[in-house]
Amino acid sequence: MTTTRSARGLTWIDLEAPSEQEIAAVIQRFGINPLVGEELRSSSSLAKVSLFKRHLFVALTVPVRVKAGGAYAIGNREIDFVIGDDFLVTSRADTVEQLENFGKIFEANAILSGGAEGGIEHGGHLFYYLVMKLYVGMVEDLENIKDDLLDAESRIFTGDERRMVAALSKLSRELIDFRQTARVHRDIWTEMLEEDKSLFGSGFKPYIGRLGDEFDRIHELIANCRELLTDLRETNDSLLNTKQNDIIRTLTVINFIFIPATFIAALFTIPASYVPLIGTDAGWTVILLVMVAITVVIWAFIKRKGWL
Repeated sequence: MTTTRSARGLTWIDLEAPSEQEIAAVIQRFGINPLVGEELRSSSSLAKVSLFKRHLFVALTVPVRVKAGGAYAIGNREIDFVIGDDFLVTSRADTVEQLENFGKIFEANAILSGGAEGGIEHGGHLFYYLVMKLYVGMVEDLENIKDDLLDAESRIFTGDERRMVAALSKLSRELIDFRQTARVHRDIWTEMLEEDKSLFGSGFKPYIGRLGDEFDRIHELIANCRELLTDLRETNDSLLNTKQNDIIRTLTVINFIFIPATFIAALFTIPASYVPLIGTDAGWTVILLVMVAITVVIWAFIKRKGWL
């Protein structure tokens, strides 16, 4: 599907799961290098940047938190950008919510008229604002993961340690996937700054620098979430081990209490020619009273020691 948006001399073409004919039409319209066309046709899932004579190609893979089967997971959304002086082409295989939202902003001319950062004068500026919108979505996903961690923290201290083992493991997997997908973004911004892979001169470098700064903020959020996760895991494991130790101690003490009674009962069942109290009228009662008395004494001793 091809969506074309134009304003103030800038054209943004958004390709979603494009066909061969749609890609060929875009390449012909803007005179895009055929090598870029091959990149748009394939899904490399690798971040890369390539400078051509009249346009710049950038491939980014963005982590997106999606819900499937009642559980959250991190999905990878590769977005290819072809940036020219008066155009921007984006190509993706799946729906990306941030791109849809940015399209509405673009159509409303909300960022074209200027502002704190000067508005949009060429395709590079459009690329900058779009990536910043993607980063806003990544920050929101990380904040949602952090909220789930804080919810897990409250449940840990309400006696739900066993369920939290699985919950924390799932959140850990999300953070690992999120970090693995996003980690290559810094290389892209560093490469664009150091090698001057830009069609728009030195004036565009501050924009790339701000993208790098925003990614550093995302990286810091990931690190904070992982640190919180580690602390919660250690706390949960400690509480779970304490609870298991309490259970084992209780069972051990109960066994200790009844061992003497069991021994006395077994002692009076030894097959011998003469067993005291056996066969007498008060034998059973005496044996029972002795067993109860010993059990009570042991129980009192354990309570005094604070073992229960």
